[in-house]
Amino acid sequence: MTLTGGELLAQCLANEGVRFVFGLPSPEVDPFLAALEPNGIRFVPVRHESAAVYMAEGLYKTTGQVAATVTNPGPGSANLLPGVINARHEGVPLIAITAQHRLEIVYPSPPSTFQGQDQLDVFRPAVKWGAPIFSWARIPDVVRMAFREMWAGRPGPVQLEIPAPVMYAVGEAASAPVLAPECYRSAGPQASAAQIETVARLLAGAEHPLIVIGSGVDRANAGAAVLEIAEQLGCGVVTSMAGRSAAPQDHANHLYGYGAGADEARGEADVILALGTRLGNLDTPYDKYWGDNTKQKLIQIDVDPRSLGVTRPLAIGIVSDLGSALNGLSLALAGAPKRRNAAADLTRYRRSECAWREAQFADANAYNGPGLHPAQVMQAVGRTFGREAIYAADGGFTSLWAHFMLPPTRARSYLNILELGMLGIGIPSAIGAKLGSPDRDVVCVTGDGAAGFYCMELQSAAREGAKITVVVFAEGSWSMEAPNELMLYGRTFGTEMGEVRWDKVAEGLGCAGFFADSMSGLEKTLVAARDVAGPALVCVRTNRAANMSVPPAILHRFGEVYQGPSG
Repeated sequence: MTLTGGELLAQCLANEGVRFVFGLPSPEVDPFLAALEPNGIRFVPVRHESAAVYMAEGLYKTTGQVAATVTNPGPGSANLLPGVINARHEGVPLIAITAQHRLEIVYPSPPSTFQGQDQLDVFRPAVKWGAPIFSWARIPDVVRMAFREMWAGRPGPVQLEIPAPVMYAVGEAASAPVLAPECYRSAGPQASAAQIETVARLLAGAEHPLIVIGSGVDRANAGAAVLEIAEQLGCGVVTSMAGRSAAPQDHANHLYGYGAGADEARGEADVILALGTRLGNLDTPYDKYWGDNTKQKLIQIDVDPRSLGVTRPLAIGIVSDLGSALNGLSLALAGAPKRRNAAADLTRYRRSECAWREAQFADANAYNGPGLHPAQVMQAVGRTFGREAIYAADGGFTSLWAHFMLPPTRARSYLNILELGMLGIGIPSAIGAKLGSPDRDVVCVTGDGAAGFYCMELQSAAREGAKITVVVFAEGSWSMEAPNELMLYGRTFGTEMGEVRWDKVAEGLGCAGFFADSMSGLEKTLVAARDVAGPALVCVRTNRAANMSVPPAILHRFGEVYQGPSG
């Protein structure tokens, strides 16, 4: 049996479990596109190439499924780059297939080549690995290399560049076997028994142990194992902002990272177990939020050695898959005696956290106009869609209000922009999440600045039958940029965007549109949007001053991300 290069590539991707390809068609990849459906792969066209990556990101973060993107030579591949850069920062595995012209006019591209670009050089800083495929026979081999590199250490995007003649070439299937993944790559690094025993001994002997977890725990499906160990130790679990859904916020051991209870726990901890987190500067790495690091022992376990010991000195650093490491650690701690002060510590920390939340959000909860307060809108969204939904949060202040006010969720069910901070990914990532989990409600909450980047993908949602609900917090301003300008200069520069009726935009793109400017009918409006057959958007007219009234303690810490520690 003979196969085109496109057919062979589709077989290789299907063999690795790829079920979605996001992107745009072009003649250079037509043999590949024609082969997708016969191999069980769905092609999802987009309105902008970067959105293809964000859809793949939403799919991966919620389901663990890897997707591919495909773009045409030159401008199409250039448009893909912002998404690829974000995937690299966010640890999203992705196969970025860049099409290329006939070989006579590329490698290198002379000025005469229309849409010519030396794409391998352009992508090299953005991907973990990239390579061209110059012959039909090498397609399976180079795809295997790509998947090995994609999964080595922290996952990330890889690039495959395939010129049109290779896509159209024909060969005998028997001469290019497609091997099962387990035949050519391993499951990843694992901690040794000695390392696990050492960690267990330190934790079991600690007076005030603490666990700090990030998005790596969520990606490894290790949240339940973390909570089991926390219950064994009777200690708190602090989630990073990016790792919000790694553990439910209403679990008895959970502590908010920015809260007073977490501050107390960090300050008193003698042994800290950090899992799947870089302890980055968004999550208070400064010494004043921690105990004395000459007395505090930090154990850090991560699949990426570059994340170890970045902001805090290590006692033990282990490069390992989290799932296997935590299973081993749980077994090693099974017979450990219970700490006498465990219950009292947790009660004290939780009491401090509750008092802190009540004080910080008292004004937001009591707000009674004018207009809508984003905190109250978030709470209404949470009541409407509940903890079983998947949430995608996008925007500046909108992301902060979402972090604190949306309900606890299931694992892998809260998408945010809090690693690289790329605005605009909310709508396309929600579409990817919905395609991967069609039976679950998927809600994107976004500021109007962020919504403007990829709102055209609402038409993709309508076309593809991706029933998402988008809630746009609309006030016509880049509000997060305003406070610093007002403080220093008494006026703003470029923050005014003008008001947009996003519900009308959504209607023009084939979605249902709703508008709300008061609390009286907000929840009925949200329910109506939830219950329509197709995708829907609710334009919520929020009060700008209320949006900017993030509690000072939270705003102060967020400001330190940019300005360094104060006080």
